[in-house]
Amino acid sequence: MNPQFSIVIPTLDNFYDVQKIIRCINSQTLSASEIILADSSSNNEIETAVKNLGSSIPIVYLRVGRAYKFDRFLHRIFSLPILSKLGKKYPRGRAFPYEATNAGTKVASYEWLAFIDATTIPRDTWLQDYWSFIQNHQCDVVFGKTKYFATTKFQKLLRASTYGKLGHETAPGSIMRKDHFLDGNKIIEGVRSGGDVEWKIRIKDTLNYFTPEESYLSYSTLPLSLFPALKKFFIYQIHGSFLDIQNSVKDLYFGIVLLLSIILVPKWNYIVGWDSVFFIPHVTKIFFTSIIIISLATFVINRVILRSYSKNSFASTEPLKIIIFLIVAYSVFRWNAIVAKWVEDSIWYIPHITKIFFASIFTASFLYRGIFFPLKNNIKLSYLFPFTWIAVGSLGILLDLIKAPGYLLGAIIASIIKRTKTKSGSE
Repeated sequence: MNPQFSIVIPTLDNFYDVQKIIRCINSQTLSASEIILADSSSNNEIETAVKNLGSSIPIVYLRVGRAYKFDRFLHRIFSLPILSKLGKKYPRGRAFPYEATNAGTKVASYEWLAFIDATTIPRDTWLQDYWSFIQNHQCDVVFGKTKYFATTKFQKLLRASTYGKLGHETAPGSIMRKDHFLDGNKIIEGVRSGGDVEWKIRIKDTLNYFTPEESYLSYSTLPLSLFPALKKFFIYQIHGSFLDIQNSVKDLYFGIVLLLSIILVPKWNYIVGWDSVFFIPHVTKIFFTSIIIISLATFVINRVILRSYSKNSFASTEPLKIIIFLIVAYSVFRWNAIVAKWVEDSIWYIPHITKIFFASIFTASFLYRGIFFPLKNNIKLSYLFPFTWIAVGSLGILLDLIKAPGYLLGAIIASIIKRTKTKSGSE
């Protein structure tokens, strides 16, 4: 017996993409029962064209917001207690994709939900094969599997430094029962990105799931130039920092901050002045000793006292890595002073040892982003060499650098929002 699917599509000012995805859904070998367009567009183009989209499957149009410039930002700012008293009101504006998806599921008429983005194109056998997975694997959810395609030179560089040619497990393309989704398994709202990752983690903890080995969906709308790509990853990282996800990425950014601290702290007294009130005796020793003690305490508490073997890498193994890194860094900084006694003719004296140390770290990072990471993600060696790996590595490091302040800014904003909500709730 064939299931009845409600396909939910969040949209925002992408009429031509909507036309394309409607055609793809109509060509499925297993026909859906309805298509729900959850629209946040700034205009009425999609709304007025729904009747003329040429779909044999009924389309339910749902207006879930109306975008305007800086809408969510202005709504958030003027919702703060100190500004709300001014009487200036801004409408909420657009619904983020997860919010639009959740709204679409509420009006769905059928037992099974299928999630898709207007810019993510499924195979013709998507629904049919996924229904077979549900039956054969006796699972509650089948996740999407998306492969990223590139046509322009910049898109190929971006793909090599990020997604690669592997298929990635995604929320778009997933199917599940409507009652399971509505029963505590909605996607988290209020964020532009990261909600799908958090949703998948939550689903895996509560329901039986399956992810196909093959990629059933394709995404081909990667940014076409550098600035839009940097902007996208910066904004996505801000929103991703609101959630308890991407712990390895957060550990990376913590490492970047720690590395900058290692560079600045030993020069603190030189910067503030030896006679300044801000002069700190033995500042380098205090810094390294404190970090090592904190890292050791974290390790002991998690692995010995609490016996916690959390999936969060920082909770389990990261303190040891930090300790090893700090010991190596401190040894490098103090090598010529302690071992060589600043005697330049000594066999143990190493000129510019600190510069060599940090240059080695940068070189290793560059080689990892330019060669190892792309190869691990199925980028061909013939594409990377002889010179393209340099551009890939440069772009990868640039993306990491732009995401780091995005994460830190997001963490600050998240703490302010949390305090504001707590205060509002207590009132």
